[in-house]
Amino acid sequence: MIASLPMYWRQENATAWRRLWTLVRDTSPGLPPLTPPEDLPQDWMDHWRAPDLALSQTCGLPFRAALHRSVDYVGTLDFDLPDTPAGHYHSVVLTRTGEDRPEQDLRLAYNSADSQSGWAATEGAPFAGYIPTGAHRASAEAVAQGAADVAFVDAVTWRLVEIYDPDLAQRLAVRRRTRATPGLPLIAARGSDLSPLQKGISHALDRLTAEDRHALGGPRGPVVLEVDAYLALPIPAPPPL
Repeated sequence: MIASLPMYWRQENATAWRRLWTLVRDTSPGLPPLTPPEDLPQDWMDHWRAPDLALSQTCGLPFRAALHRSVDYVGTLDFDLPDTPAGHYHSVVLTRTGEDRPEQDLRLAYNSADSQSGWAATEGAPFAGYIPTGAHRASAEAVAQGAADVAFVDAVTWRLVEIYDPDLAQRLAVRRRTRATPGLPLIAARGSDLSPLQKGISHALDRLTAEDRHALGGPRGPVVLEVDAYLALPIPAPPPL
């Protein structure tokens, strides 16, 4: 069996993620230790489709586009974002401080074409250019350095940037936020016994220290949403070449 929680994992909070998972394993001792992102297959879709997947976290776009057919949905961590429904999140639209041009005149840095928060959240709006970066933090860095002008960044990731990269955060401004959509789904291999996992995650979050909760971006929950809430969102066209 294999387990991972890679989406908000950083070197600075890896220990806190492992402590959370230790609390989950208190109720399910048969669960494997967490595999850090750097030890996952290069193609995370292979990991998420693994028949021995105990638990992982994916993005809403690959989940609705493909994964929902081959995995079980476990739940969604709620990060208690302001003015956002439980289990949902949004993106912040970042520019350099003082940037006042219309968004269609700006060059977009996006983490990946299969990202809900970095690409689909743009909802097909046109931009002056498109720059793939591979990661939300890299998109923020591209804007701060002038290689791009705007980036849509997951609000929880932005929280983590503010915590761990304050110098970078101070070079950027939040222009607006996008509409809320269902947050990052927790998934397991098809046919998994979900009840112990859901109880274990609730147990762990109830016992997580305030310090660890802050280090992880503020997780609460989990919330079990309707799978149809993910599937109802459109599949975006890929970025222009």
